[in-house]
Amino acid sequence: MSLDDIFDDELVGEVEVKVKEVDPEATRILSSFEEINRFIDRYGHVPGAGAELKPSVSERNLQLRLKGLLKDRNALEILASHDRHNLLKDVEKKNAEIQSVSSPDEDEFPAMSLDEILDSDDELLSTDSDDIFNIKNVPTSAQKKVSKADWKSERIKCEDFDKFEPLFDECMKDLKSGRRKAIEFQKEQEIQAGEFFILNGVTVFVAEVGETQIRNGKKNARLRVIFDNGMEGNNLLRSLATELYKDPNGRRISSPVSGPLFDDVEDTEKGVLTGVVYVVRSLSNDPSIKALDGNLFKIGVTKGTLEDRIRNAVEDPTFLMAPVHPLRSFALMDVDPVKVENLLHRFFSEARLDIEIQDRFGRFVKPREWFLLPLPVVEKAIRLLFAGTIVDYEYDPGNGEIVFRKT
Repeated sequence: MSLDDIFDDELVGEVEVKVKEVDPEATRILSSFEEINRFIDRYGHVPGAGAELKPSVSERNLQLRLKGLLKDRNALEILASHDRHNLLKDVEKKNAEIQSVSSPDEDEFPAMSLDEILDSDDELLSTDSDDIFNIKNVPTSAQKKVSKADWKSERIKCEDFDKFEPLFDECMKDLKSGRRKAIEFQKEQEIQAGEFFILNGVTVFVAEVGETQIRNGKKNARLRVIFDNGMEGNNLLRSLATELYKDPNGRRISSPVSGPLFDDVEDTEKGVLTGVVYVVRSLSNDPSIKALDGNLFKIGVTKGTLEDRIRNAVEDPTFLMAPVHPLRSFALMDVDPVKVENLLHRFFSEARLDIEIQDRFGRFVKPREWFLLPLPVVEKAIRLLFAGTIVDYEYDPGNGEIVFRKT
């Protein structure tokens, strides 16, 4: 059938939601091991095995972490394909190497009582004139003002991390499948709500971008950033950008792209790009919307780029006046994007969310592009559409799957 024949056909459907869980423990192990790999990239030796007799606190922490991973059989299986420094080969030898530079024996530094310490000849306590509570040679606040780095602001536990954890899982899954790429961070404009980054071996998600402000003559904005370890921070955009520039392995994780929709066209460069079908998830804090998290998706079409379309989502009622997280995008070649969008919305009409939201001017708007659907069902429907066979299918309300249409 031609696309015009398909567009003229009446299609309705309904699905049930099925969410596939991803093991968060594997993600944590991979992130922890990558931090060890980055240490070796930078310093050229295994944590704790350098020339210095006393490793730093951070190096000691990595040393202990590596020892724990080498003893964990489950971790060894997960990390096998990520062992670029051959840390997991000859595990017993590596454990012996690390153990040889562990903390000194207790006999070398025997425990001392408080009286023994005070009676010792340590020069710190050897004179009557020196008072350990009398601070010397330290500039006062009036003499020197030191600005604290914004990125080092206190991190707190993310109370609604269950809302973001599936996003991290999907991101890791997309990286493994090739739908996403970890690419070099290049400019501050890349930091937007819904984007993922890798900083010091930790995956960072920008959940919210606040109002733009002027600081030191330059534009800036306050961010809400979520870390894959369940913590969050409230940092400035330029501070995050600075840290990504400084980190030699700092990366931006690209948005997932599923490619052109014409499976039967070998050379898509001969066609004309007419638009993009996209699927996004809402990051709204509205309780009624959060209750549907993981099940609710917006299916839309744009003639520009997905990044431009979602840039001002927090001011757009069609995006529920909240930031969104891009999940999938499909390039349309030589096809009317409006017709594609209308057909998909008709196909999923029974799963459309009935909601009314107030815009920034106080007017009430009814968004028509949000659907309660599992992501694989959306992808399958789009593939059927461009295969010319979607008119042969419908949704079975009983099991929520795409089935042949009843004659």
